[in-house]
Amino acid sequence: MERVDIKNIAGSVMSGVSEIKKIATDYPSTWNTFPTAIYRTVNNPHFVDGSGEELQTKWSITIELYSKNSLATIVNNIIEQFGDIGFTGTQRDANTADLKRVIIEISAIVDNKTKYVYSK
Repeated sequence: MERVDIKNIAGSVMSGVSEIKKIATDYPSTWNTFPTAIYRTVNNPHFVDGSGEELQTKWSITIELYSKNSLATIVNNIIEQFGDIGFTGTQRDANTADLKRVIIEISAIVDNKTKYVYSK
């Protein structure tokens, strides 16, 4: 059974937030497009059956948002969009130098067979 690819889904969800001008999985070499979202995913087997098949996977997504202006609206929109597909999480401010920075951490358990998403 193939694991559900949440990394691609996360990119698609963030693409639906029109205020974000740049979405990437790596830090940019030049910081000139804002707001920017940089995200990474982590997955761990949550439930493996007797034959070694990974039936459920725990996914964690970390999104770093950078802007020169307030990010409150974008943060709320992202958390809402991921909430609509079953993810829950937190956000915290982490401003750096002249940039506003918010870190969003969201997670859920995904059933690889049924494609259902469970909040942990």
